[in-house]
Amino acid sequence: MTHTLSPAAGRLEVALRKLGKSIAEPVVNRIEGLTKGQIFMIYHIREAGRCTVSELAGKMDVKPSAITVMLDRLENHGYVSRERDTEDRRVVNVMLTDFAQSVIDNAVDMHNRLVDHHLAQLLPNEVEQLLNTLEKLAEVAATADAGDILDSESR
Repeated sequence: MTHTLSPAAGRLEVALRKLGKSIAEPVVNRIEGLTKGQIFMIYHIREAGRCTVSELAGKMDVKPSAITVMLDRLENHGYVSRERDTEDRRVVNVMLTDFAQSVIDNAVDMHNRLVDHHLAQLLPNEVEQLLNTLEKLAEVAATADAGDILDSESR
C-alpha cells in the first residue's frame, strides 16, 4: 500500500523543492564545466579540509569506484589532488587545489547572496517564525525513530 502525503506534507515538499531549485540551479549554471555532483563533492572536501575516497563514497552514497572516476575528472581539470596516506598506504587522501577553493568559495558566496535575498523579501517576524518552525521540525526529525515510524506505518 502506498502512503499518500498529507496536504501539509505535500505543500512542504513542493516548497522545499522549489526553494532548493531556485537557489541551486542559478549557482550551478554559473560554474562552467562542473556538474551538481562534482560541486557537491568539492564542497564536501572543502568542509572536511581533506578526506578519503571511502568518506566521499559514504557521503555521496555511491561505491568508491564511482568516486574514483569522478576524482579522475576533477584531478585532470585541476580541482583536486590525491596522495597516499603516510600511515596506511591503502588510504588515498583527497584535497582541493587553490583553483577549486576559489571556485567553491565563489559558489558559496552566490548561494549565500541568493538565500539572503530571498529571506529579505520576508518581514523580520516572518523570518523568525520560519526559522523557529524549521528548527523545531529539524529537531523532531533528528530525534524521531524512523524504524518505529516506518514499521508502524506498514501495518
